[in-house]
Amino acid sequence: MITHLKIKDFALFESLELSLSDGLTVFTGESGAGKSLIFDALASLFGGRCSTANIRQGKERYSLQAVLSLTGQNLAKDYLMEQGFRYTGDEIVITKELMKDGKARVKIGESLASTTHLRELGKSMAEIHCQNEQLFLLEKSNQLEFLDRYGNLESLKFKFKSALQQYRHWKQKLSDFEETRRTMLKRKEILEYEIEEIESISPKEGEDESLSTEESLLANGEKLAENYRLVLEELTEKENSILKVFPTLIHAIQKVSILIPEKKEMLEEWEEVYDRLKSLKAVIREEEEELFFSPERLDMVQSRLQDIKKLKKKYNVSLAEINLLLEEKKSELDRWNEQAGDEDFLRIKKDQCLTEMKELGFQLSKLRRNVISQFEEDVQKEMADLGLEGGKLQVVLRWEENPEGEVEEGSKSYFLSESGLDQIEFYFSANPGEKPRPLRKVASGGELSRVMLALRSVLGKQAPSPQMLVLDEVDTGLGGEAAEAMATKLKKLARNSQILLITHTQQVAASGDHQIKIEKRQEGGRTVSIASILDFEERKRELARMIGGKQMTSAVLKAATDLLMKKAG
Repeated sequence: MITHLKIKDFALFESLELSLSDGLTVFTGESGAGKSLIFDALASLFGGRCSTANIRQGKERYSLQAVLSLTGQNLAKDYLMEQGFRYTGDEIVITKELMKDGKARVKIGESLASTTHLRELGKSMAEIHCQNEQLFLLEKSNQLEFLDRYGNLESLKFKFKSALQQYRHWKQKLSDFEETRRTMLKRKEILEYEIEEIESISPKEGEDESLSTEESLLANGEKLAENYRLVLEELTEKENSILKVFPTLIHAIQKVSILIPEKKEMLEEWEEVYDRLKSLKAVIREEEEELFFSPERLDMVQSRLQDIKKLKKKYNVSLAEINLLLEEKKSELDRWNEQAGDEDFLRIKKDQCLTEMKELGFQLSKLRRNVISQFEEDVQKEMADLGLEGGKLQVVLRWEENPEGEVEEGSKSYFLSESGLDQIEFYFSANPGEKPRPLRKVASGGELSRVMLALRSVLGKQAPSPQMLVLDEVDTGLGGEAAEAMATKLKKLARNSQILLITHTQQVAASGDHQIKIEKRQEGGRTVSIASILDFEERKRELARMIGGKQMTSAVLKAATDLLMKKAG
């Protein structure tokens, strides 16, 4: 509920502050005094439409502020917590300013907010029915809520909503899996190809180095053989080969060392050279014998080296890491193969949830249709009590076809919401013989408010009144018994709510727990509207004005007093 309201530079209101209480608060005053402007300000403050035309002439902006009591407002508290708005105790202040350039500045508590935030907070706390805003009854979700509460179907609707959420959960899981599987199949093909590629080559650690050495030998084998043969011929096989003439050389050196003893060391050196040459001859002979040259073997070695080189380049690893990479790819392939079995599980879960959801959806739709006739009859009776004699409210339910709908019936698919298969529309006619048309198109503000009161009265304890209800001239055109019935219903609804109501009917005004009078004055050459909270004596005079107009006779004052006393009793 609102405990305090401030309005500044809004149309005729230069500065207004009101302290408000729970129960039924009635706003009265002459036509054009500005009563509806207060309700327009409230609607704007709770996220409704706002216009720069409402900025008081000569001012740069209008400013609206309300202190909201959050006692018992669990939905509002949850919303504030979810959106990160802080509040102290059980109160929060909301503020809205509109500048001439059309820009709005909104605050919830100490935090900047948006008009959407105000609207959502307002939905959790209030219903506003005024000339420029219908923030509740025209929303189809709320119309369906009235029908479901009347038929005690909320528990079934909750079960359906849970089943729908489960179905969509498993449907999404399956869709995600199928998308992953498409990627998975491509990846699986790649893995299988790569594993086969590596295994077909099956390289051994260090193999590339040994093959490179062998390749070098094979590629140069012919030249090596030619040079080995030349060395051996020069060393030992020619007629005057080195090793064949070397003994003659050593013999000559021996003679020199005999003639010159100092040359004995030179003889030893020559003998060492001779021994070394014989050893080299043996080594070369052995290498020549081991030398192997095969073009076929060279081709095979070079081909093998090329395959290994491609593997190393493709996977950017060394030969020592190839086998580790092979094991990793095999492990990944095993994991993909294991996950393939999950699809059957996901599909079974989705189908089970779909079956349960369809059964609940069909059952919910059938039960709604079963209660429509009695619901319409009961509402019509209440509407008659409220001055809509001959008025009719018709409930139209239909299923909306949608090619992508989640429920199939016959050859058609239907759209689903969390409320079920049914799309609802309230149709309304105010007078006998008129064909009902959509409520949102034909009902006036007063008629909408009375329809809402009729719905509230029909539901009774099944649908407790909102914590705050704002009604603009809901009693227009009523008198006599209809006005009395209206007053009684409003008084009953106000037992657990704060109802703010504009009225021109004395019976309704007298039923109010509190009364606020709105009047216009001339101040400094400008017209301003002011609001006054009336005490008992002031209420008598205001009721007398409503009863007798400007003629304030003793009889009119007595009638006003009697009416106040009767309603107070």
